[in-house]
Amino acid sequence: MFEGYPEVVRTAVPDVEAGLVPDQRRAAGFGAASPVSAIRPVDRRQAVHRTILIVDVEGFGNPQRTNPDQVAVRGGVYRALRSAFEAAGIPWDSCDVEDRGDGVFVLAGAEVPKSAFVESLPRALATAVRRHNSTHPEPGRIRLRMALHAGEITYDDFGVTAKSINLAFRLLDAPPLKAALAGSPGVLALIVSSWFFTEVVRHSPIEDATTYRQADVRVKEADVQAWICLPDHPYPADERPAPARTAAPVPRLPARPRSFTGRTRELAEITKSLPAAADDAGAIVAIVGMGGIGKTWLALQWAHDNAELFPGGQLYVNLRGFDPSGAPVEPPEAIRGFLEALRLPPGSIPLDAEAQAALYRDAVADRRMLIVLDNARDSVQVAALLPGSPSCTVLITSRNQLTGLLTTHDARSLTLDVLDAPEARELLAKRLGPGRVETDRVAVSKLVTYCAGLPLALGIVAAYAATYADLPLALLAAELGEASARLDALDGGELTSNLRAALSWSYEALETEAAHVFRLLGMAPGPDIGLPAIAALTGVPAGRVTALVRQLENAHLVQRHGASRYRMHDLIRLYAGERAAEPRSGGTPALRRLVGFYLHTSHAGERLLYPHRKPIDVGERPSRSPLPEFADDASILTWFDAEHANLLAAQQAAVRFGWPDLAWQLAWTLHGYLLRRGHLHEQLRTWRVALTAAEQLEDPGLEGHARRLLGQAYARAGLRAEASSHLHRALGLARQSGDTHGEARAYYDLSWVWRQVDDRLALDYAELALRLFRTLANPVWEGEALSMVGWYQALLGDFRRAGTSCQEALDLFVRHGNRQGQAVTLDCLGYIEHHRGRHERALVCFRESLELCRNLGATYYEADTLDHLARTHAALGQHAEARTAWVRALALSRAQHRITDVNRIMRQLADLEDLCVLTRPEATATAS
Repeated sequence: MFEGYPEVVRTAVPDVEAGLVPDQRRAAGFGAASPVSAIRPVDRRQAVHRTILIVDVEGFGNPQRTNPDQVAVRGGVYRALRSAFEAAGIPWDSCDVEDRGDGVFVLAGAEVPKSAFVESLPRALATAVRRHNSTHPEPGRIRLRMALHAGEITYDDFGVTAKSINLAFRLLDAPPLKAALAGSPGVLALIVSSWFFTEVVRHSPIEDATTYRQADVRVKEADVQAWICLPDHPYPADERPAPARTAAPVPRLPARPRSFTGRTRELAEITKSLPAAADDAGAIVAIVGMGGIGKTWLALQWAHDNAELFPGGQLYVNLRGFDPSGAPVEPPEAIRGFLEALRLPPGSIPLDAEAQAALYRDAVADRRMLIVLDNARDSVQVAALLPGSPSCTVLITSRNQLTGLLTTHDARSLTLDVLDAPEARELLAKRLGPGRVETDRVAVSKLVTYCAGLPLALGIVAAYAATYADLPLALLAAELGEASARLDALDGGELTSNLRAALSWSYEALETEAAHVFRLLGMAPGPDIGLPAIAALTGVPAGRVTALVRQLENAHLVQRHGASRYRMHDLIRLYAGERAAEPRSGGTPALRRLVGFYLHTSHAGERLLYPHRKPIDVGERPSRSPLPEFADDASILTWFDAEHANLLAAQQAAVRFGWPDLAWQLAWTLHGYLLRRGHLHEQLRTWRVALTAAEQLEDPGLEGHARRLLGQAYARAGLRAEASSHLHRALGLARQSGDTHGEARAYYDLSWVWRQVDDRLALDYAELALRLFRTLANPVWEGEALSMVGWYQALLGDFRRAGTSCQEALDLFVRHGNRQGQAVTLDCLGYIEHHRGRHERALVCFRESLELCRNLGATYYEADTLDHLARTHAALGQHAEARTAWVRALALSRAQHRITDVNRIMRQLADLEDLCVLTRPEATATAS
């Protein structure tokens, strides 16, 4: 049963054929197979577009008609329809057809041109009906009413349903249509919906729209306008309406964007926001995002793609919320524009603004219209322009989040992001031609990177390149490659094609405090920033800074990612940085505060991670902003994980601004974290910077410290010559200054240089370090040296002395709460037990070491211990366990860029696989 109109019998075809002998079937127009096809099952997940045609026989139930007469009439109707469809070029068998007893209900797919239903089908149908009537006496003659509409329909388990179908049946039952057929000498009266007339009839080069009459249809719940014609007996010319009147009520959109690219997901999201059936209530969708992101293009593209859903027309207004004029459109001005677009007679428009608003709401009431409110400033501006009727769909674009609209009007928000690299390349290809883009792919990739996926920036670049067709794209890429001049290069010569100007409109709309925060964020080093760091940068109290950043977020000048972290688009950051460089902006002092915040927080975390490390003086805090509080090692590492890219960038900022003391100190505070996480290359980078800073400060102690830790980083990276050079110079500087701790550390690190290359020399260095550490009464560093001594003793095969040394070291670490030392030493003890053939004891040591490493987040040491654990499993024949451990060790080593270790572990895994193959039963049987 169809919802909202009389019951449809799915088994109507057998009813037609029941009781007919073959001759009667042929006489009725049925061959071996019925001409009526059941509604086809289709994907029920979404509505589909169909042309809706219904015909109904006038006076079918007339008492003068006998059953044979009705059978003859029905057969004549189907023969006439088949003949007319064939003459009009519409494939009958591709349509879904339902028998209606006294009529026929047809659904034609979207691929069938709608023009055929008015240009040729009605006259062909009238001709076929007259042919039938010429061979049948009066009770068997046919006169038809026919209705045409189109819309989205939904298939379900019982057939089809949609309000568009309801409307088509209401049109068929319209009294004006019945009256038109009754008063016509012809055999067919056609009624088309307002949408069908506006979109199909009026634009047809063949069909004469002036032969149609407008009619008011009031049937049940329907109260609409439609258009009637008499195909085989047209209305006289002197009664034809003026064509201009038909176009007046249907305003149109601006042109479709020609270079629109991508946004497939976003277009689908807008469509999903609409109800499933085309005649249901509309929706309010707010498309939001930063300036230049392509909000207007998306709105217009979707509007043009879906224009047929809105037979009442489309209204558009640029509200100039962010515009060079600086003056947003007031709602009364926008409403007056709407009334003019609706072609209302000037005399009918009142002077009072509220009366105009009421007239606007009345004019769009119950019309399926699309209203595009482009470039809105805020929710207040938009709310006054929303129609009162739920039949309208509203698309809004804005740089602001429009939270008020989402809250009070149940609007749906769609936030636009930048184009991805393939979409950006496609946009350039559309503007420049695929050949030019393919010719210089390297330059195009650079242009895509520099424009950072922003459609406005890509459009400016494409316009410039198109204007100067002989200009190599590589030259344009080189111009954009200089970050300080990038915004100058992204100037198309007009305000609407000037990226700096487009961003300025968002900036000028900010409150004073929010603008201050925005400027300073342009100075912040690193890819993102947290709220505590923003408070330090800006000098604004933490409670207030949250509200100000929220303003920037609502304006899409910053993006939130994670719980309380924010980032800027690259081009917005450049613009903010320009503003921060202006006189009296306070940019440099603010940056110094932020670098100081990073330094003092990382120093606090480093001291908690390594309380036994010799401390440094980092001076007074430059900001009163509170530092994060750390509860344990995990919370410290979580902070470092989130901020370590910013800490590295802060060190580079310290170099650029001539703060060598901060550059050196940041290397020191990062050292323990980078070591624990295995970031070897970053260790090298930070200590190279620190060494340059120490030389600038002309401080031998700082230089010796930097050379020693740079040498350690080189040693861990397997670069022995560089490591040895720096460590020997550090050793000399420590001796000159009487720094016994520095001297001992240099010996300790020199033992790393010769690890597994000259284990005897490495042991000598470790023992020298041990002797010096014992003179300093530093039990933790004594334990470090003892553990190193035990390791090299084990490598040299002296497992008894090695075990003693490592056990003494472990006791010291346990006594003084140094868990990292315990983890490393347990790994050494496991290695010793393995080589003494006590594999089960080795497994216990390795597992305890692994547990400590994982609790500490010490992934560098975890990789070593997993390698050793795998070897013990392999020795025990536990191949699956060995493989698991080596695979994990391989992943960690790759992440830490330990190439030598990666290659070794891969060889071990290959050897393990070979061993597994040889020990399989089938391999043994073959060998025997």
